[in-house]
Amino acid sequence: MFDSKLPVSYYQEIATLNEEHNIFFVQHIETKKVYIKKLMTVYNLNVFEQLFKNPIKNTPRIYAMYEHDNCLTIIEEYISGDSLQEVVDLCGPLNERDVINYCIKLCDILNDLHSSSPAIIHRDLKPSNIILTENERIILIDLNAARQCIDEKERDTHLLGTKGFAAPEQFGFGNSSCQTDIYAVGNLIKSLLQPNNKSRKISSKLNSILKKCLELNPKDRYTSATQLKNALERI
Repeated sequence: MFDSKLPVSYYQEIATLNEEHNIFFVQHIETKKVYIKKLMTVYNLNVFEQLFKNPIKNTPRIYAMYEHDNCLTIIEEYISGDSLQEVVDLCGPLNERDVINYCIKLCDILNDLHSSSPAIIHRDLKPSNIILTENERIILIDLNAARQCIDEKERDTHLLGTKGFAAPEQFGFGNSSCQTDIYAVGNLIKSLLQPNNKSRKISSKLNSILKKCLELNPKDRYTSATQLKNALERI
């Protein structure tokens, strides 16, 4: 289905966004609208095909795809804004109320991913993969490590994720599930409130939520992004 280069050829490269990761600004030759082009060698084609057919709100929409020689080229929506990592680097630790609000919005995105059929697990939640737009929208980007949730598999076959955020099961201790992303949200909250592992007091109510998110056994974590969202909203 994605063996034709023609759809991608309508987008002309105009600038390099990230040379190391092969990410470029492109412009549609007819509409002149700007998009992002990514060249990926690590990806799950089934995930991107699913997202192409069924876009998830507040993730970049995919407009064209081309796979050749184990490399996937995608054209996706350009999202204007700053990553939460950039916000922390510029402003320092975020206040607890903002972090809770951002994570409530993130839970809505995760719920849509996890509720799709089959469920999509992001598996690389971290501040640099979350964009804050000018109108305070939260956009979840970079699904290179994402996979579909297949219950029959006992362990992940590809060990992907970012150290310090990824759950234990991503490193050979089990199978990724919706609870894998829940674990990462816990580490995300800590990194926004305590960047560089600097000690900073966290309220007892939020700390209780963090402890449940970061349980080693996935069964002891929140069962869904909606359940985590409800807990955050009660603070």
